[in-house]
Amino acid sequence: MNTDLREIKNRLNIVDVLGEYLRLEKAGANYRALCPFHNEKSPSFMVSEEKQMWHCFGCGKGGDIFSFVMEIEGLEFREALKILAEKAGVTLASYNPQKAEQKNRTLEILELATKFYEVQLWKGAGKTKIMDYLKDRGLNDETIKIFRLGYAPNGWRNVLSFLLERGFSIGEIERTGLLVKKEAAQISNSLRRGGLISNQCQNLNDQYTEYKKSNTNYYDRFRDRIIFPICDYSGKVLGYSARVAPGGDESQAKYVNSPETEVYHKSKILYGIDKAKGEIKQKDFALLVEGNMDVIASYQAGIKNVVAVSGTALTSDQLDILKRYTKNLKMLFDMDAAGEAATRKSIKLCLEKNISAQIVILSIGKDAADAAKNDPQKLLAAVAQAKSAMEYLFQKTFSLYDKNKVEDKKKISQSLLEIVESMSDAVEKSHWVKKLAAELDVAESALTDELKKVKLTNRISANEKNQAGEVARINNRQKIDILLEELAGLMLVSENIWEDILKKNEYQSYFSRDSLLDLMLKRGREFDFNFDKFSGAIDRETRSLAEKLFFRKKFRLGLNNSLEETPADDFQKELISILDGLKEEFKKIKLKQIAKDLKLAEERKDKDAVKFLQGELRKILS
Repeated sequence: MNTDLREIKNRLNIVDVLGEYLRLEKAGANYRALCPFHNEKSPSFMVSEEKQMWHCFGCGKGGDIFSFVMEIEGLEFREALKILAEKAGVTLASYNPQKAEQKNRTLEILELATKFYEVQLWKGAGKTKIMDYLKDRGLNDETIKIFRLGYAPNGWRNVLSFLLERGFSIGEIERTGLLVKKEAAQISNSLRRGGLISNQCQNLNDQYTEYKKSNTNYYDRFRDRIIFPICDYSGKVLGYSARVAPGGDESQAKYVNSPETEVYHKSKILYGIDKAKGEIKQKDFALLVEGNMDVIASYQAGIKNVVAVSGTALTSDQLDILKRYTKNLKMLFDMDAAGEAATRKSIKLCLEKNISAQIVILSIGKDAADAAKNDPQKLLAAVAQAKSAMEYLFQKTFSLYDKNKVEDKKKISQSLLEIVESMSDAVEKSHWVKKLAAELDVAESALTDELKKVKLTNRISANEKNQAGEVARINNRQKIDILLEELAGLMLVSENIWEDILKKNEYQSYFSRDSLLDLMLKRGREFDFNFDKFSGAIDRETRSLAEKLFFRKKFRLGLNNSLEETPADDFQKELISILDGLKEEFKKIKLKQIAKDLKLAEERKDKDAVKFLQGELRKILS
């Protein structure tokens, strides 16, 4: 194993690393959690502190701390290595910032840009006007610094020039989303169409003239805007949300966000998650709000387990991020028509993900930021008194219609049954059907029938598509490859099986189909048929597969989902079954090939070949 990897593994405990993402529960000598990679109600995700490995018995994924960080963060190995090296305090011998991968270069630029914007707010053009605005919104200096708010001054090339002077190329800067590419003629026309080149806006005209001299098609995306850096779970800046400055050009969008880049994907980002994750785990719930200011103001008011969707509707990916830390969500959206629609969609998505959702109703202010500024204690009380999402929807829906009218009964049932059908828990679903039937004074069976119709219209087509994809995935893997994978797992957990198999020549012809088995055949004796010695000396990709197979065979789920070792007797029984299966599968392969050759020999009228092949066929079938 690479020296850097070994040192990182020696310094980091897998329980501590995974514990930053998951709520791990002690289960005997091991730990368990709900798997973050698939939807499940009871924990099948297991962590072995002794082996420093993890495995999910539900979806089959597994490995070490590197594979986990790669999987959950969607990173390449090099990126996961760098993150874990920083956690472990290990300096990577081969790391060179100037020659790092493009993605790391992008993060470096974004970090520098963030510092530039911070300086402009505290010491530059924003230190009076913008700071006064932020203070007027109720924010103090400490909070502004914690969230690294900044200011992008007016002008075409401020951040561009700053970064060019530090050795970054136009192409590198463009990949961050900080720049916009546009022809100079188009800019001039846009300014003139908007009436911006006038006596009152002479400064913009001067800026444009300066821009033309720069001889570039790129300019700063963010100009005269308050900057809200958007970070990943570890605090690395991925992009920005930029609000128009007070007194700025109100004809432009109030907020401008970074475009999709190689690091910034808005559907997979939660604003404030880096500050909130620890508090979410501790409080066992997250407060979800709409905007950046809502997060910052709530945090300052004492609600530190708060995140925002930040310019997008709540997504499945964002809920998957939250499920790493809690299964309880309180939502506080604006109570206008758009906010109501967003709340309804979010509730439905939470129910599909088996997340407990509650709705926070404010008595003051239109949003969390207003409430936090006007009366922080009332905001805290509102969060504490959040109402069950379904209770909220029942109350809201019944307030819109007259339940005594037949047509309104239909509308109420259609509206609420659409939500009820999303529930993954059958008991919960039955409870709300009973409640709805009682409230409407109709037979429960009638609503049950309606629920089936909703399911047919909303769910069947999606389920069929998913099932077809799963069947195709399984069919694409030949049975022989699955058997070989199982055999490799048995050999890895049992030194005796590994050594015995390699002594029997009749099985060695199987191994060339599988790179891991082939490697085990060639190097097993070198490492005394010992998994730990073997895994410590092979390449990362092969080691990841070996660790997954080892864990899957070595352990099994016992009573109460406890992790226990599989008895050695079970290994021997399974070995016999696997070897019998391999013999049968290879027989089928030989028969298929002989049949093909025989047909070709008959077409060529090659009597000797036909006679020989028929003899081979009889040997196999006898």
